[in-house]
Amino acid sequence: MRKYPFVVIGAGAAGLVVAIGLARAKKRVLLIEKGAFGGDCTNLGCIPSKSLIAAAEVMHAAHVLGKMGIKSKAYINCEDALKYVHRVVDTIRKKEEPNVLKKEGVETLSGAARFIDSKTLVVETAEGCQIKVQAKKIIIATGSKPRIPDVVGLDTVPFLTNENIFELKSVPKRLAIVGGGAIGCELAQAFRRLGAEVELIHPHKRVLDKEEPIAAKLILEIFQKEGIKMHLETDFQEVQYHKGVYTLFLSRRKVEADALLIATGREARVCGLDLVKGDIEIGPRGILTDSYGRTSNPKVFAIGDVASSLMFTHTAEASGRALVFNLLMPWPFKRKVVSTDANPHVTFTSPEIAGIGMTQKEAEEKYGEKKIKTYFVPLDEVDRAICQDMTEGFVFIVTKKWSSRVLGATIASSRGGEMLMEIGMAMTFNVPLRKISNLLHPYPIYNLAIRKAADQWLSDIILRKKKK
Repeated sequence: MRKYPFVVIGAGAAGLVVAIGLARAKKRVLLIEKGAFGGDCTNLGCIPSKSLIAAAEVMHAAHVLGKMGIKSKAYINCEDALKYVHRVVDTIRKKEEPNVLKKEGVETLSGAARFIDSKTLVVETAEGCQIKVQAKKIIIATGSKPRIPDVVGLDTVPFLTNENIFELKSVPKRLAIVGGGAIGCELAQAFRRLGAEVELIHPHKRVLDKEEPIAAKLILEIFQKEGIKMHLETDFQEVQYHKGVYTLFLSRRKVEADALLIATGREARVCGLDLVKGDIEIGPRGILTDSYGRTSNPKVFAIGDVASSLMFTHTAEASGRALVFNLLMPWPFKRKVVSTDANPHVTFTSPEIAGIGMTQKEAEEKYGEKKIKTYFVPLDEVDRAICQDMTEGFVFIVTKKWSSRVLGATIASSRGGEMLMEIGMAMTFNVPLRKISNLLHPYPIYNLAIRKAADQWLSDIILRKKKK
């Protein structure tokens, strides 16, 4: 039996933050991971996908250089592009491997952990050894996994998910993607720009259906312009596989492809943990916790994707930082919770779709339509976007009408995620939109679109009222 004050299960974004934070506070901590250290984001998600998107963006830019007077014949070696993705992953993974963590004071153990009672784990290593581990506090940070739909024949075919698509050695000639959320849209555009014929299947009326409708409409128009075939309001009912060809039977047609990517969402990774033996309750979205990450077992905490409906790396890291503070600080200190009111997210299509806070519909449902004011600035009114020939996009901000308190925003733009942080800062520190007019924005940056929106408050609310 190995005994520790702290044990962390899962070496992804949340688990690494907790383990390193506790180790830097001179606490003995064991970090258990059954897969690659760094978790899904480093190995299977954010890092490989953004690397592939970067290669696709360069390829796309080479094809449109003629607008700027640059004549160039560009071609891509897809095998080398995918090797580039793997090199980037290896570079970032090296910062999170056991030998690096050891220097931070974190003990590591590779293997699959499961509970055998409320404070004891058994870890089965790849070699077949079983090691018992006991802890005063256990933190579950096992993340999430792809949600696989119940479709006839899907369990018999070798389909792709974000966990294995980056293992491809070449770009498929025909790629079918099921799912029009962030992962499906990002990879649809990237593989199309790398030369694949892409067909995207989605059961709803619009892709990115949790975003503002104007954002979804823009992405749909761009996808169609770039040659992505869209099948919206279409159910995926059955799949067959024969001699390397997939036949997808949809509600109104069938599609043939050389590769099939399933991107229909994610779910908490709890399989194999034996949570019942640990006295830990689970709900439909993952492990049930209070606002401080405590589970039904007071000795066990759960953070990150495994206990949240907001499955973002930055949210997982934030929950990890809050938990470290709460574990280390005595009770007279106020406990930290992770606020989701200003939780940002970015879909890394081109243009990026960056969102934060409420949509217009959500704000109107909460406060009433008459108390809400929105501001829209198209990028074709922003000089930097005109210079870069990237005018497909906008800034859309939702506020309380008279105070101009920011309730949410959507930005469709190159580097929209970076632009969004000006809005995030305003929301976090209760700075009303009108005061952003006083912030000097160096000309001609993209963020001038936000200042233009702030200027509209004076003209639309105050001056218009005076005229009346």
